[in-house]
Amino acid sequence: MIWLRGKTLKICIVTTMFPKFLGDYYGSFIFDEVKALTKKGFEVHVVTQHNPGISYEEVMDNIYIHRFKWLEPKKFRALVHFEGLMDIIRMITYVISLFLNLILIIWKYKIQIIHAHSVIPTGFIASLVSKIMRKPLFITAHGMDINNFENQRFFNYFISHSLNSSYKSIAVSEDLANKMRLMVNDDNKIVVIKNAVDTDRFNPNKNINIRQNFGIKYEDVVILFVGYLDEFKGIFELINAFNTISKDNKNVKLLMVGVGPKKKNLLKILKKRRIESKVIFTGRIDHQKIHNYYQAADIFVLPSYTEGGGPPLVIMEAMACALPIIATKVGGIPEGVENGVNGFLVSAKNVDELSKKLNILIKDDNLRNKFGNNSLDKISKYSMILGKKTENLIKLYKKSN
Repeated sequence: MIWLRGKTLKICIVTTMFPKFLGDYYGSFIFDEVKALTKKGFEVHVVTQHNPGISYEEVMDNIYIHRFKWLEPKKFRALVHFEGLMDIIRMITYVISLFLNLILIIWKYKIQIIHAHSVIPTGFIASLVSKIMRKPLFITAHGMDINNFENQRFFNYFISHSLNSSYKSIAVSEDLANKMRLMVNDDNKIVVIKNAVDTDRFNPNKNINIRQNFGIKYEDVVILFVGYLDEFKGIFELINAFNTISKDNKNVKLLMVGVGPKKKNLLKILKKRRIESKVIFTGRIDHQKIHNYYQAADIFVLPSYTEGGGPPLVIMEAMACALPIIATKVGGIPEGVENGVNGFLVSAKNVDELSKKLNILIKDDNLRNKFGNNSLDKISKYSMILGKKTENLIKLYKKSN
């Protein structure tokens, strides 16, 4: 147990990203972090926005979740995809409701530490509340909250205010930390704690059941994509590249894990090119079971147009399962994927380049094994393991009290 002056330490996590139900993949990396803290004896309360069809208050795996009312859309949409006047109005109701509810939760449950994920809007609102309630504030910047507003003076004011108001601000990559240091009065406020993966589940153990369930043969080479089925994830480039390589490689399959608005478009393209039998759509997979799909694959690919700071969670999960990676050189991806070491980095939207790199790995089993082993080594070397991340967080929390 973690004790502070004779009491269990109580933490309030403030986030826009959190699973809507147990097993939901959205915000699962924050759920894993919070779950690890509860196992160490912390009492953790999560404050997040309400979405249609779920409870306002619930306990999920010993985590107390408080979802606040706001002018929410009828169907779930991530806040980063908001645009237009109506969504601006929604955001206004969001920040007001978050501010009031955060004060109430901290007072009601005698919270001792506030930890916001993302600098804006949650970090800024949490910075105001931390001053009012006189509680230490931690902010984790995930990349887009900094990178998307780099040259916008209006937003930079709020970002700078948030970072300077924190006890410590956590960057998930060195590149992101350098940007944040330019926006604070004291460099010591910025620390780097990289994203992490639960290696108890994500490991090199091979899973033949998934392959058998989908009729995938032993000799087939399985390319895996995990993510939101939308254009910005590079799914159309992936399908086009797969169409090219499947002509010369009869034993290749593409496994696409996830849901999204562009699935119907993808199906039309596959049918037109007569390769629909080689592409498998799994739909939504419970986060507690998704490691099985990595362990059934031979190559992982993420051709995104943009990503946040630090290696995306899906890339780290693939690395922990000893997979070779092919991904675009955007955001924090290059901090996880080293070109020619544990995978290949390609330019976004470049189908020809993606096709060539996929073809190399499909034909070279030894290279796949070499890259996969290097992926596993990098996970351990760069402290991308959930247990180590939890220990580093606890050390910071203790210093603040």
